[in-house]
Order: sequence, then structure tokens, then C-alpha cells
Amino acid sequence: MISNETIFTTNWAEHDPRSVKASLNGKGDGRVLWWKINQRIHQLISPKKTLEETMFSFHARHHAITLFILDFRLEVGRVAAIIRSEGLVAGIRIAACATGNHLHR
Repeated sequence: MISNETIFTTNWAEHDPRSVKASLNGKGDGRVLWWKINQRIHQLISPKKTLEETMFSFHARHHAITLFILDFRLEVGRVAAIIRSEGLVAGIRIAACATGNHLHR
């Protein structure tokens, strides 16, 4: 049972793989390292940016990459479905289409 006492006395960060504390204990998921690498690269590219600007750029870039990957997976799934239903040639034709409009049947 979760009560006010457990909320305020439990060390939740220790069990959260996203936290710095978990990373220091060897139980992290790599987010701290990923942020540090990106922060250093961003500082080299734009050394006059504030930490807030760097964080915004990091998150904007991360979201753009994530959305690209999700969209790519969706398109691959659609092409695979066409290959299963209409054959390999139809799938190649759809995948090679420059506009990709055929993918949204």
C-alpha cells in the first residue's frame, strides 16, 4: 500500500533506471551517458548556448530522430504488408515510389 509515509520516505530514484543515482549504482539505462555525450557535442558546435538552449536542442533533436524511426518502421511495415498480399514486385514498386503516396492505401 502506498501512503504519504512511503511516498516521502522511500528512495524512488534508487529504483528508477532513468535516475543519476541508479546510473551511479550500475542500474541505469544509459540516459545520463547519452545526455552527457550530446551535451559535449552541442557545446563544441555551439559553445555560447546556455544550458537551457542546449537541453532544448537535445530534446528537439531526440524527438525528431524518434519520430523519424517510428515513421520508418511504419513504412517498412506497410511495404511488408503489400509484399505479403500482392507480392515482391508490388512491394518493390511501392518502396521505390518517390512520393510514397501508394504506401497510404
